[in-house]
Amino acid sequence: MVRSVLVLGGGSAGYLAALTLKMKLPQLDVAVVHSKEIGIIGVGEATTVALPKVLHGYLGFDPGDFYRRVETTWKLGIRFLWGPRPYFDYTFGSQLDWKWANLGKFNGYYCDDFSYVDLPSALMSQNKAFARRADGGPVVGVNNYAYHIENGKFVEYLHQKALELGVTVRDEEVAEVLVNDAGIAGLRVASGAVRTADLYVDCSGFRSALLGKALGEPFHSFKSSLFNDRAVTGGWARGDEPVQPYTTAETMDSGWCWRIDHLDRINRGYVYSTDFISDADAEAEFRRKNPKVTGTRVVKFVTGRYARSWVKNVIAVGNAAGFVEPLESTGLAVICDESRLLAEALADSDGDPSPSMAAAYNDIFAREWDSIRYFLAIHFKFNTRLDTPYWRACRADLDLGTAAGVVEFYRENGPTPYAKTSVLGTNDIFGMEGYLCLLLGQGVPYRRRAEPSPREWQLWHGIRAENRVKALTAVGVAEAYRAVSDPSWRWDAAAFRV
Repeated sequence: MVRSVLVLGGGSAGYLAALTLKMKLPQLDVAVVHSKEIGIIGVGEATTVALPKVLHGYLGFDPGDFYRRVETTWKLGIRFLWGPRPYFDYTFGSQLDWKWANLGKFNGYYCDDFSYVDLPSALMSQNKAFARRADGGPVVGVNNYAYHIENGKFVEYLHQKALELGVTVRDEEVAEVLVNDAGIAGLRVASGAVRTADLYVDCSGFRSALLGKALGEPFHSFKSSLFNDRAVTGGWARGDEPVQPYTTAETMDSGWCWRIDHLDRINRGYVYSTDFISDADAEAEFRRKNPKVTGTRVVKFVTGRYARSWVKNVIAVGNAAGFVEPLESTGLAVICDESRLLAEALADSDGDPSPSMAAAYNDIFAREWDSIRYFLAIHFKFNTRLDTPYWRACRADLDLGTAAGVVEFYRENGPTPYAKTSVLGTNDIFGMEGYLCLLLGQGVPYRRRAEPSPREWQLWHGIRAENRVKALTAVGVAEAYRAVSDPSWRWDAAAFRV
C-alpha cells in the first residue's frame, strides 16, 4: 500500500509531481528531498497549452496570483525561421485540420501564403497577445495559449505552493541510495539519516539517480533521429523591443536557436551537435547572431528515454525518465502528463497499483516519448534552409520511425486530415494539425495538387484579411499582463477545467 511518497529533486518536475499527488490524494504523506547545491537548469522556458490547464484547472491555482508571482507572459505558438519560406507559424489554434465554410478543400490546400491563417497567427504577426474587447480589455481564453516562464521564478512559486498544501520539503544532499529486492529501500542523506517511503518519484534530472543509476534501467538513445547534444544559452535585459507572444525557432549552421520573451528579459539559446561544431565555435556563431547577449552557459544533454519509467517502487518523471531538446516545448507537458497519470493510478487502485497498471503506464509513456522523437525528426529531415554539413546529414540520415508513414500519406494525398486516427493512432499529442503544419511549412511537396477557383481564392484571402484587421487593434503582451495581474481582474474558473 502506498501511504507515503518521497520525491527526489526540487525542480519543476519534482514540485509538479508532489503537488499533483498531494492535490489528488491529500491523505498521502508527500515529501520532497532536494539539495540547493545541485540547483536547477534555470533558463527561460516555453510551454504548451497543457501547463495553464493543469495549473489552473487540475490543480486549481489562481491565475491572477500566478501571473503576479511568476511574471509569466503568453505564447500563442512557434514562429519557425525554417525551410524555404521566410517563416511559418505553428499556432495553438486550428489552421489546417479543418476547412473554412464555403471552401471546397481543407485549409492546407490554400496555404501558398502561410500567414494570417488563424487569429493567433495574425496576432503573432502584429506582436499582440489577445483580441480587444469592446471595453478595451483583452479577450483572455484558455485553449489557445501557453506560457513563457523564467524557470527560477516558476520553481520558487511551485515550492511555496507545495508548502501551502502540506508537502514536506527537505534541503538535504543524498549521500547513498539503498537498494533491495523491492527497488529503493531508502535514501541516506549527508546527516546520516535515512529517508524512506512506500513509493519513490525520481525527479533528479539527467542524473536519473534512482531509475537509471540505482536500478540500472536500460536507456534507449534517440541519437539516430535527433543529433543535438548541447545548448549554449544567454540573453539580455529588455530595451524598447515589443514583447513577442511566441517562441522563435531559428535555423543555425549546426542546429537551431530559440528566442523566449519575458517582461524584462529576452532569452536565447543555440541547440547544436558536437559532431558538427565545437563548443567554442557554437558560442561564436551564437554571439554573431545575438550581439546583445551577456553571459553564457553550456548545457550538456543526451536525448532518449529509459525503457520503463515505472520500475518496482520507483517512477521517474521529467528528465530522469527521458529528454528531447525543447524544439516543441514538450518538457513540461510530459511532466504534467506523467504526474497526473501517476496520481490517477494511485487513486484508481486505492493506493495499491497492480503490475498491469504499472505496465500500462510504461507503455503509454514509451509511446509518447517515441512519438515526440519522430515528430521532432520531421523538423530536421525536411529543413532545406541551409546547406551545411549538419543539415545535409539531417536530410540524408535521420530516422523518421513511425512518422515515415505520416509523411508518405501526406506526399500521396496532400494536406488533408482524412483518416488521421488511422495514420497517427489515437494518442499522438501533436495531432494531424501539427504534422500538416510542419510539412506544409517546410514546403514538403505532395502529389495531389488542388486548383482553387477564383471565388475560393477570394474567400480565402478575405478570411486572412479579417484576421489581420482584428490583430491590428488587439492587445499587446505588456498591456495584457497589466490587466490580468491587477487584483480586480475576474477569471472564469470554469474555462480551465480539464
